[in-house]
Amino acid sequence: MLEASLNPFLKQIRESYISEEEKKELESIFSFIIREALYTIGAEKGNLYYLNKDKLIVGIKDHNLEDEDFSFKISQKVIQEKKDQHIAKNQYIADFDHVTKETYMVCYLGDKSEEGTLGAFLVEGLKNFENFSDNDFKLFRLFCENLVTLLYNAHYSKEFSEFYLKFTTSLVLLNHASSNQQKNSRLEFLLKEVIRVTGLINSSRNLTTLLKEVMESVKSVFQTESCSIMLVDKEKKDLYFHIVAGEKEAEISKIRVPLGVGIAGTVAITRKPMIINDAQNDDRVYKAVDKASAFVTRNILAAALVVDDEVIGIMEAINTIDRNNFNEADIDLFLSFSDAAAVAIQRTRLLENLEKTNTELQKRLSELESLFDLGQAVLESRGEEELIFKSLRIVTREMNAKRAAVVILNAKTELLNILYIIGNEEYQEKLSFLRDSIILHSIIGNKIVLKNEKSSIQDFDALDEKILVGSFIILPLNDRDKKPFGAICVSDRKDFIQYEQGHLRLLQTISAQLIKGYENIKLNQDIIAKKAIEKEIEITRNIQKNILPSKLPSGSNFEIGVKSVPAKEVSGDFYDFYKYEDGQYSFLIADVSGKSLPAAIFMAMSSSVMRTLGRNHEYRPDELLKRANALIYEDSESGMFVTLFFIHYNPSISEVEFASAGHNDQIWIKNDGHYEIIKGKGPPLGVVPSVDYIGGKMKPSSGDLIVLYTDGAIEQEDKSKVEFGLDRLVEEIIKRREKPSQTIAEEIYDLIMEYADGSEQFDDFTLLILKFNDDYQFKRVFPANNASIPKFRDFVYDTIKIRNLDATLNDDILLCADEAATNVVMHAYDNMDKNPTFECYMKFVDDTMSILIKNRGKPFDRNKVLEPSIHANLKGERKGGFGIYLIEKLMDKVTYYSDSGINHILIEKKIK
Repeated sequence: MLEASLNPFLKQIRESYISEEEKKELESIFSFIIREALYTIGAEKGNLYYLNKDKLIVGIKDHNLEDEDFSFKISQKVIQEKKDQHIAKNQYIADFDHVTKETYMVCYLGDKSEEGTLGAFLVEGLKNFENFSDNDFKLFRLFCENLVTLLYNAHYSKEFSEFYLKFTTSLVLLNHASSNQQKNSRLEFLLKEVIRVTGLINSSRNLTTLLKEVMESVKSVFQTESCSIMLVDKEKKDLYFHIVAGEKEAEISKIRVPLGVGIAGTVAITRKPMIINDAQNDDRVYKAVDKASAFVTRNILAAALVVDDEVIGIMEAINTIDRNNFNEADIDLFLSFSDAAAVAIQRTRLLENLEKTNTELQKRLSELESLFDLGQAVLESRGEEELIFKSLRIVTREMNAKRAAVVILNAKTELLNILYIIGNEEYQEKLSFLRDSIILHSIIGNKIVLKNEKSSIQDFDALDEKILVGSFIILPLNDRDKKPFGAICVSDRKDFIQYEQGHLRLLQTISAQLIKGYENIKLNQDIIAKKAIEKEIEITRNIQKNILPSKLPSGSNFEIGVKSVPAKEVSGDFYDFYKYEDGQYSFLIADVSGKSLPAAIFMAMSSSVMRTLGRNHEYRPDELLKRANALIYEDSESGMFVTLFFIHYNPSISEVEFASAGHNDQIWIKNDGHYEIIKGKGPPLGVVPSVDYIGGKMKPSSGDLIVLYTDGAIEQEDKSKVEFGLDRLVEEIIKRREKPSQTIAEEIYDLIMEYADGSEQFDDFTLLILKFNDDYQFKRVFPANNASIPKFRDFVYDTIKIRNLDATLNDDILLCADEAATNVVMHAYDNMDKNPTFECYMKFVDDTMSILIKNRGKPFDRNKVLEPSIHANLKGERKGGFGIYLIEKLMDKVTYYSDSGINHILIEKKIK
């Protein structure tokens, strides 16, 4: 029989009671144990260490460990501390100041008592991996625990030379094996369920079917009466039952649980799983569910469904069947199912979103293609109609419609321009907008109309009946200022489906491009029209530029100042002056009706007529206007006319004649500050075919001003709508009468603009001022050389010939003037000036003519001039001042004097 004692086997080993043969058998057994452990764990090497009778650690045998010394030391440490060790590769061990070359697991063999210590089991190195895992460590510890049981209950029989185990020990190991088999079967079942659920998640697209399968799996795995999934409603901030697997499904599905309330609401907020094993007595349980469904909840296992760190719902298992309670061990597995459910929901949502996105992308692509086509239409269309019909084609295609129309409202003509498509046919009509039309009301009110049923609109207008069939949309078309100018309509769907907000948004997108294209075409048309206007303005300006004189007249006893500023781009005012060969002058100021190119042409024609008739002064001003009116009337267009004031100035007699053709009364300001209004009678030129004009005469003196002006000089208003006025104009000019005429004209314009105080210039402004400076009506400057003498003589002759003087007197004047100029040329500038000049002034006052010659040469001393020899000069010998002698004999008075470096010769002669 076998001898039984407390741990006799270990005692034999420790105290070396076994023979060498028995020791070999024992080492063979331990080597087998080591090999099985290495195979089970997947380790590369290992060894068993035990205490001998001297309590020294002894290894079973050498297994070629990587570091035998370290393996021995760490095993000794485990035996001493009775504490297992799990060591990683390249780990620093401070106790031994050592860095490991391999990964190790070392387990203590024995119990906690001193006598119960058996030794230690060490394995090192892991095939295909760098370090042992935690599961490897758990498995190795389990192996060692079973090994300890075997060693504690082992017995060696010398009688039979065999090792035996107690029967009870075998039964324990058998129970362990049965338990492990049961656990393995359970784990195998769980693994199959997890794999099945994972397969469902990867293959199924129907979320409801998938989640029901998951719930049934949860019921099966956890053996519960019911299982459910609740999802979060973010807007309502509560949970609703999405899937219920079990009894009372219909009743429970209607219930909603507020977030933070009950077990489900709490788990959704905290994200932590919960187990409630006494639901009826736990206040945290939401009793409204049981009350509404007549269901009795005993226990609950709940976990949150979390996706991307967001709680999307919770999963619950209700009422265990084969056991009283849920336990903590259920949580990890339940979380696996809740994670699977969350992934399923997220995956399905992603797939649904993807499908929805693909559908939207397809729709968007179609819209983009349409917008591209519309963009091409915008680029290629040369006119409004072409663009609109191309756009309507795109609208009917995208909106699946049989009818579409664009209605443009023209407020000026009070007409509706209607372009529409019915089927494949294009139509265009113009109708009065004085009608009770839904389309017209939509445009005027700038309101979108979307109707699903035509019957909802009563009393359709004929226009509406034609365009609006079935479900329809009317969308006003607004310009850049958000003002409606028309509408686009679509109706009569081919599939008879009603139009909705999505269709309206698409139509708005299309209409936005249509509006841009329409406005671009209008803008191009406006640009072309503007360029035409600009060209017209340019032509008009050039015409006006050619009409207006380029130089101011000179050579008489007046100075002229002119200021002309148009109110717009071009002016309707013009002025002109002529200097005749005999030294007489004409001046006019005019205002043409209109500002366009035809008005400019009319202005040019009127100016040309006046210049043609005024080339000589054989006509009095009133006669000239009568002839001009007859010619202008023949060529004037309907309604075109010109007001004009004309004056003629004869310096020889210091007389001004004038006449007016419907123009403003002009002004004569005298040198003493008083003034007179110059008036004439007669209509504007071009109004009636034949009419007489009545003018007048006046004799201005030195210091007098004659002021010619147009409406813009007196009708400019201030902000209070008060005109500048004629009286104010006269007053301001009188204040400035001592200034040069051009300065006066400039300052008056500035004053009027200041008076307007930022208001727009009312009308074209033209102001022409003649200022008479002295009594010498004729003036000319000549170079002081012999070549100028004939020109000087001609100037004098042209000035006196219109006086119709006696021939002898005429010759005497020319002879004396010739002698005086010759003396200046020959003697005044002798070796003095490189470019000498002399000036000649002539005037006629009553019956006396005066000639004044000025030079800046040598002063002339009459006393130094010798008396001439008559006999010598008759023989051709020039002795003495014979020229001076002739001048003094033939003229009535000759005066010589110098003033400020200027030498004067004044010759006077009575001519009557």
